[in-house]
Amino acid sequence: MRKLLLSALIFTAGAHAHDHVEIGQSPQNPGQLGLAGPGYQLALFIPQGEPFSGYAPDFPGAYFADELTFTTEVSALNPANGSDPVIELVSVTGPAGALFSFWESGAKTPTWSRPSGWNQTELDRPSFLVILGGETHAHGRIFTTDRPGDYQIVFRARDKTNLFSSSTNFTMIFHAQLPPPLSIRLQNGQALISFIPREYLVYDLQICTDLTANRWMNVEGNMGIDGNGLKTECSIPINYPRAFFRIVEYY
Repeated sequence: MRKLLLSALIFTAGAHAHDHVEIGQSPQNPGQLGLAGPGYQLALFIPQGEPFSGYAPDFPGAYFADELTFTTEVSALNPANGSDPVIELVSVTGPAGALFSFWESGAKTPTWSRPSGWNQTELDRPSFLVILGGETHAHGRIFTTDRPGDYQIVFRARDKTNLFSSSTNFTMIFHAQLPPPLSIRLQNGQALISFIPREYLVYDLQICTDLTANRWMNVEGNMGIDGNGLKTECSIPINYPRAFFRIVEYY
């Protein structure tokens, strides 16, 4: 008699939204660059090989990831006409031993990475351009961390033309979030899988019967589960000698 093996994996696999940070004139000083945008970003874990964003189809996964656009298309600020801004990394504060990374559009490996506790020096000023090829809005850029926890990241905008002075420091919190754990039990030939979905997030339940092939399929009737903070239980008929489960957590 074959023994049924069930395993619950807790990977997340997608985040399908992103925010914008505007670069324009400082409201306090028209001769200075200013930044305006959200001060908090949620980075969900993306397993290796799983899709993340239509703007970043080559992103390999295996990181806590967040897509974020720094743009000169402004609504909260006035345009900094004539400027050619670049965004500099000023400092990284986060869990010990962690890395914070930036991925340029289309990159398959990090463009640059800096460890927690790093601070900018005259010889080490990682940055990225805001205007590329005349465009004012660059999609597909990703920021990642390799460990869960809260990261305080400080950016600054500098004008390469020197028409405007550099902005004041702009601080963002990146929260790298582990997925909610799954629990699993057998009952009357069914796998009962439960977890507590987080509010404002959405979940798909997936199954894999061969981890070597790494082929995951959505479980019919258990997709698009709205997070409400309440325990959710999924009942799955089991017809295989081995099965693995995971949830896909996304916006």
